[in-house]
Parts: sequence; structure tokens; C-alpha cells
Amino acid sequence: MSARFTDVPNADILRFTAENPLAWIVPHSEPADAILMPLLVETDSADLPKTLLGHLPRSGRLVSQLSTDPRTTCLFLGPHAYIPPGWISKSGWAPTWNFVSLKITGTTVLDDTLTEDAVRALVAHMETSSGSRWTVDRVGPRFETLLQGIIGFRIQIDTLVPRFKTAQDESDTSRTELHARLEGHPLQSWMDNI
Repeated sequence: MSARFTDVPNADILRFTAENPLAWIVPHSEPADAILMPLLVETDSADLPKTLLGHLPRSGRLVSQLSTDPRTTCLFLGPHAYIPPGWISKSGWAPTWNFVSLKITGTTVLDDTLTEDAVRALVAHMETSSGSRWTVDRVGPRFETLLQGIIGFRIQIDTLVPRFKTAQDESDTSRTELHARLEGHPLQSWMDNI
């Protein structure tokens, strides 16, 4: 894997996960029990990714899998696009796929005391990014009932591997042509930053 795609500043990783919190949570012991859930990255005092905060349905198989073997891989996929050869003027060029992704491995700790905090943090994050001021308090007494069906958790990050393939390996001319063709596509802003 090219370092051009994996040498990504922490600020871009944090922006990426904030914009794309939905990830596959894949237990190492039984990958078939993977589930899509939103995750929030928590940072240390140096603003480096340290843990992931989330919640899971108690009734799912993943909770029992992680209770037995807490090793987990989380797979985030952000904006992506098929890039056809006709988009650039370079002859002999083949199609490709550009994308922004992140793989995190770590150890999961299921924790009932995190459940409400995880839900409140997620809702606050999503509502703030959408410009809304809705809070879970508006659910009323039913909120406590909903919390009983889920469990909070933290994943201690062991490895973090970004792969931001946004035409860094193309010539300046080809990159400019691709950037223009992606006008209005979310991938275009990642081309600007990487």
C-alpha cells in the first residue's frame, strides 16, 4: 500500500470520522457477526485518536462475541467514486476507484455505565452537524426504556490505518481534470485537503 494514501494527518482522520461515523464493527472471533453502528472517536490530551465510543443492541450476537473475545476491527468508508478513463486526457490510462477509508483495530470494553453517555454524545454530535438542537431529553420517560435495549462500549485503539486514495499518485494535470469532474461530489473536498 502506497504511503501516499496512508500518510494522513490526524486532523483529517478526525474530520473524516466526524463526517462519516457509521462503521462496520467486526469481531475477530466471528467476522460474520459484524454490524454497522455509529462510532465517535475520542482523543487524548494531544488530540490524537485514543478510543471509539459507541453502543450496541443487547439482543445481537455481537455483544456475546465481544464478551468472550473483545478484539475488534472497525471499518469506516467515506466518499468514493468510480473514475473512468474518459475523465482525463492521458492516453492509455485505466479506470480506478478513489475513496476515503479507515481501518481501526482495538479491544472492546462493554460497559453499562457508558450507555447513556454514548447515546447522548452521538445524538449531540449528529444534531450539531445537522444544525438541529434536538436532544434525547425530548423523548421523555421512554428514553430509559430504550436504554435498556442497548449497551455502551469503548474500543481502545491499537492500530489505525487510513487509506485516502484521492488521486495523489496522478500528475498535476490529471489531478486537476479529476477534481473538475468531481464538482459537487463529497470526494472533491478530500482532494483539496490531501
